[in-house]
Amino acid sequence: MIDTKTLDFLRRLNKNNDRMWFKAHKGEYESALADFTELVGALLFRIAEFEPGVMGTEPKECLFRIYRDIRFSKDKTPYKTYFSASLGPEGKKHFGPGYYIHLEPGSTYLAGGLYRPDSKSLFEIRMYISSHLRQFRSVVESPVFMETFGRLGGEKLKRSPAGFEKDDPAGEYLKHKSFIVGCEVPDRIVKSDGLVDHAGKILRAIVPLNRFINEALGS
Repeated sequence: MIDTKTLDFLRRLNKNNDRMWFKAHKGEYESALADFTELVGALLFRIAEFEPGVMGTEPKECLFRIYRDIRFSKDKTPYKTYFSASLGPEGKKHFGPGYYIHLEPGSTYLAGGLYRPDSKSLFEIRMYISSHLRQFRSVVESPVFMETFGRLGGEKLKRSPAGFEKDDPAGEYLKHKSFIVGCEVPDRIVKSDGLVDHAGKILRAIVPLNRFINEALGS
């Protein structure tokens, strides 16, 4: 579970997103971060039950910084108003498909898959989907997948990608630029003792998608 104080800190940061306020509440930030880090550790332990590759990954390897990169942004607020972490093997350094958590009051969600792969990897995934469409559909159209996530997410092209026929049966799936899914987690669950169990079920439902992508990439 996440302490109510952690969510309260993030709510107040959202209303007071400036360096003076943050400096004055640095101790609260550190306590909130420690609380989130503990959750990340628990999730890594749970993920290791079905994804052995995460064994040995330290929570600190997974955490994204709360400081925003404002160099090229019109939004000059210095801090993110959420905590987030990449839960794959080697944490943030992991290239392939993995798992992700975003903790924010009223907007917490769990996600997974592969976000914006490079052009070579994207082509390989599309080729594999085209030649293994039945297998891919068994993943993204399964009752568990659709009940948990609804459908495959991620930005899509408007037309079929170059190198593929317009009438390819996998056409709609081939338009994807990312192969990701996500599921929101209500605050009442975030603050409950059942959070890790709830999250474990969601993350486990991502496993078939990640395995398919790894197969496509020869991993």
